[in-house]
Amino acid sequence: MNRKERGMKGWKIVWLMSGIILFTFYGLCLAQEKYPSRPIELVVPFAPGGSADVAARAYADDLSKALKVSIYVVNRAGGTGIQGVTYVVRGKKDGYTLLGTTGTPLIIMPNISKEVTYDPLKDLIPIGRLGSAPSVFAVRSDSPFKTLKELIEYARQNPGKLKNGAGGVGTESNFNLAVLCSKEKINIASVPFQSGGEAVPALLGGHVDMSSNTLASLGPQIKAGKLRGLAIGSKKRHPDLPDVPTTAEIGHPDVSFAVWFAVYAPTGVPQQIVDVLTPMVQKVFESPQVIQRCAKLDIEHDYMGPAETRKLIETQLRTIEKVAKEAGMQKK
Repeated sequence: MNRKERGMKGWKIVWLMSGIILFTFYGLCLAQEKYPSRPIELVVPFAPGGSADVAARAYADDLSKALKVSIYVVNRAGGTGIQGVTYVVRGKKDGYTLLGTTGTPLIIMPNISKEVTYDPLKDLIPIGRLGSAPSVFAVRSDSPFKTLKELIEYARQNPGKLKNGAGGVGTESNFNLAVLCSKEKINIASVPFQSGGEAVPALLGGHVDMSSNTLASLGPQIKAGKLRGLAIGSKKRHPDLPDVPTTAEIGHPDVSFAVWFAVYAPTGVPQQIVDVLTPMVQKVFESPQVIQRCAKLDIEHDYMGPAETRKLIETQLRTIEKVAKEAGMQKK
């Protein structure tokens, strides 16, 4: 080896060692970086105004203050939540992209849609559940239907004539309607919207005849007297709507899937980040101001930790699978 070759080899070694040193230094800096140190994107897989969006914004500001960084609620609607969940699952696993969603894309869509490519149990880490909102069947206050039974009888005599407004095929509320139609052997056309919130103006404007939607979306208009609640899918009557019977009372105990809200991180996020998020989310979810805000939004506060939330998903996945099969909605 001549002098020139030895010189080039020596420089290569220097460059290699420099690279190793810089890489090691960069790795140490990342390891020492305190989480969080920059804004967090909280992805809501539905359009603005729906139950998931309303719930996320109910706690986003308080969580931002607790973590001492900005939290931006970003709506990524599409496929009844599938697109937004897929975005989070396939995104960076650095703790700066989180998911705030209802159970719709995690427990219903995997059972009825071939478009789902993620596994809600394997690809997401539950951080905490905030609470839930029961589903309600409602019509305009000037509607001829005073009870759900009257509406069912009309639908039976006029197949496909009634139009229902809901936040997309596969949402809990729309799933409840599908189960009702299956059991009663009636046909009610469902008009899907990007969110439950978008379905409300359509009902008020007479573009649809009814809405199977969450209490969070329909509650304010029912209380204002603009809409009439026909039945609520909960175990007991709502204190603010004492005249609205439960679905169980009128013979449909299976039509009672509530919409619940939780925060998740994508699987692959370092455990130390999960350890930071979990107690902070619990602290915010159980804070008096968030509980009070939820009450005003007709969200029933019921915090669940990571293990309980995962168990809920596991249980409801099996339940939905059974009900979807009975209703002929299971994906082929």
